[in-house]
Amino acid sequence: MSAHATSVENASAASPEHAGHADHRSSYFKVFWILLALTIVEVGLSYVPLPHKITATLMVGLALTKAAYVGLFYMHLKYEARSLMWLAFIPLPLAAFYAVFLGLDAHNLIRAITSPFLGHGH
Repeated sequence: MSAHATSVENASAASPEHAGHADHRSSYFKVFWILLALTIVEVGLSYVPLPHKITATLMVGLALTKAAYVGLFYMHLKYEARSLMWLAFIPLPLAAFYAVFLGLDAHNLIRAITSPFLGHGH
């Protein structure tokens, strides 16, 4: 290695910007391990004999938690202004509302399609 490269590395190691990168790197690894643990919980939960509604609710909760971690840390929303964070998270309740009504509509559609065939077991 040249003397210039070594002096640049030593200068950057002492600079406050480099210390900030080291802090971010440790938080990235911390979040990585949290996401890995949540994924292991999800996989393990899929093998637990629970009622389907409970399993689905827990899986959605875990997925939303993981999405929040990714958004806050890897997309740097944690370090943004609160208004930008609100802009990112306000659509989530709207998406949940939309999903509920899509599910209700699909349930009614399936019931309407299958009801003429039910009870006619000749």
